[in-house]
Order: sequence, then C-alpha cells, then structure tokens
Amino acid sequence: MRNRLDCSSSDLSTRLEKLYSTLTSTAEHSRATSFGSSICLFGPERYEPRYEYPLIVWLHSCNSNEQELGHLMPNLSIQNYVACAPRGTRASDPCGKQFQWGTSATSTAVAEEAVFDAIDAATSQFSIAREKIFIAGFDSGASMAWRIGLRYPDYFAGVVNVCGQFPTQNQPLAKLAAARHLPTLWMYGEESHASGVDHICEALPILHAARLSVGLRQYPCGDELLTNMLSDMNSWIMERVTHQPARFDEIREESFSRN
Repeated sequence: MRNRLDCSSSDLSTRLEKLYSTLTSTAEHSRATSFGSSICLFGPERYEPRYEYPLIVWLHSCNSNEQELGHLMPNLSIQNYVACAPRGTRASDPCGKQFQWGTSATSTAVAEEAVFDAIDAATSQFSIAREKIFIAGFDSGASMAWRIGLRYPDYFAGVVNVCGQFPTQNQPLAKLAAARHLPTLWMYGEESHASGVDHICEALPILHAARLSVGLRQYPCGDELLTNMLSDMNSWIMERVTHQPARFDEIREESFSRN
C-alpha cells in the first residue's frame, strides 16, 4: 500500500524583496514553524553548535511550496543535516499558495538569488560546513537544482536530481571544466512521463560527451518521490560527507509525494 503524505538588476532586487521578505525557521524538535513563508529552514535533532553540519538546499516540486521541506526531512534524516528551502519563482494558483520554477534566464536568475538567500539564512542560524553544501530537488525543482549546480559547480558539494530533467536551456555547460568535478545523483522512475527511460536515453549521450560525473538509479514508479529514494539520497550524500563508501539498503518503497 502506498503511503502518500499530502504536501499540500535594480528591478531584480525589487522583485526579490517582494518575493523573499520573510523567513520560516524551525523549532528545537526539527518541526517547521512559520515566521513567514518564503524560506523554510530545518534544524537537526539534538543540534550541536560546535559541529559544522552539511547543508541541503531543497527545491520543491511543481505546484508546491517551501513547506515541502518539513515533510521531506523526517523521511531523509532528522539529525544528519541542516536544510533550507526557498519558494518557487512563480505562483501556480490564484491563492498564491502553490509555486513552480520557470525555465527562462530571468526565472533562473531569480531562483539563484532565492537559493543563495536561503543559504545565507541557514548559515546565519546554524553551524554549516561551507564545503558540504548540497543542492537537491524533485520534479521541476530538481531540474532547477541541477541547472544552478552546473552554473556554480565550485560552490556545491553535489547535486541530487529526483525525477527532474537534465537542463538544456541557457547554456548549462558553460562551466564544463569545473562541472566535470560536480558529483550528481539522478534518480528517476521508469514510468515517469517527464524524466523516464526515454528522457534518460536522450540525455546519456550529452552526459557521456561532457564527461559529467552522474550516478543513475532507476525506481519502479512514475513521477513520485519514494521513501527509498530518500534513503539512497541520504547514503549518497553521507558518502561524500564522510568519505566512506555508501551503503544502499533495500527497503520497501512508499510514496509520499503528490505528483
């Protein structure tokens, strides 16, 4: 039985001030508490301020919002990481409660500022290992995460793409030499409409020609975020944090995404 968790320039600066004027932080027990609604922060259980934590930057799925992070982290890890999630760049419903990520150069620029604002918010409240910042996402958020990771390959320790497409617009490989050293985990559902087997086959020649460091993992699902994907994501990130081989456990998959 699938267990679904309902997740329900100067001009640019002005837009960002309107979009990201408030902050959502976390309580002591790793539960998101709203002080605002543009950035969500997640603090680890039994937080130790003298330890520098890895940071996960999460970009939510289409028609969702930054509060998705509060549903994600308990299924990923409640003590390994600090995490932050900015809100998508475009409202996707009349009430302004659901958002998505655009693909234009302007949308990417706004998303970049949102990501770095979220990182600044996390580092101002938690002890973060600057060399262990990972950017990840689901669906269109995953595509944006990979796009930003490729644009700043020296800044991030890795990228995790869950059911997102490989970015092809706006010269994603402009920093190819540095991008070759950016570890990436691409997880996809074999029945996915957007990033399934057909899309993977189309992207593989590009990945091979560019000599990018990309690990692929296929799951028996469509456009869904499964608990065993998060288990594998945790193992993959911790391998890069601890420099120890990752252990991928075989566990029963459960879906808690809305897609």
